[in-house]
Amino acid sequence: MSVSIKFSTDADGERLRRLAELDSKRPPHGDVLMAEVNGRLLAAIGMDGSVIADPFERTAPVVKLLRLQLAGKPARAPRERGWLARRLGRPATAR
Repeated sequence: MSVSIKFSTDADGERLRRLAELDSKRPPHGDVLMAEVNGRLLAAIGMDGSVIADPFERTAPVVKLLRLQLAGKPARAPRERGWLARRLGRPATAR
């Protein structure tokens, strides 16, 4: 999944309103960071930290990415649990 993050423009107002309505929230005001996948708006975060997201999609990782971006921290791909054991041909141990 390739996620695009961009600031909203005036042209995105209706898309943000629809997403907020779907999430039963108010759209964020002012500058808004938006996360899209294949041109489809999945989540958005306002500069005050208010979040709207598609409740019918798994958006927690996308929202986390938006929060990191808003905080100015570099985003990293999450490590898969047990990746080293699998690479070495050993069974992964449960945590």
